[in-house]
Amino acid sequence: MTKRNIALIGFRATGKSVIGRTLAGRLGRQFVDMDARLVESLGCDIRTWVEKHGWESFREAETELLSKLARLEKAVVATGGGCIEREVNRSVLKAHFWVVWLRASPAIIYSRLTHDHNTSSNRPPLTQMPMREEIEHLIRLRSPLYEDAADLVLCSDEESPLSLSMAISDYITKI
Repeated sequence: MTKRNIALIGFRATGKSVIGRTLAGRLGRQFVDMDARLVESLGCDIRTWVEKHGWESFREAETELLSKLARLEKAVVATGGGCIEREVNRSVLKAHFWVVWLRASPAIIYSRLTHDHNTSSNRPPLTQMPMREEIEHLIRLRSPLYEDAADLVLCSDEESPLSLSMAISDYITKI
């Protein structure tokens, strides 16, 4: 298999969508935000879908979408934060995408989530824990999965989307 696309993975609010748009523009590639595409195809926001159908149904739709996106040519894809939870998704990512893990500290993620007006509709709680505890817990659980899938790891705590997109494009052009 040939890696033709770039996927940005990482926890919620690590900058996948903003950096993805910037990177796609820089490289002249199509940009796909998986969460936005899922909201469009499901006909409602993520919170509503999950409340009606559950997380497993959402993850299944996410897996189907990722499989379709793997067939694209030269796309930049911002995945959902939990996309890597399924082994099949990690396999698809590794086979068809240059995978960039965008990391951020729990404190930065918490700050970004509490200041983003889309958090309640597009980022429903994943556990019964308070938000700050949920962030720390899920980062601990998911970090080995992100690491397993990643070709490149970058920290998005303080770097601008432009500087991160430049780092990614430099990495991709050297391969």
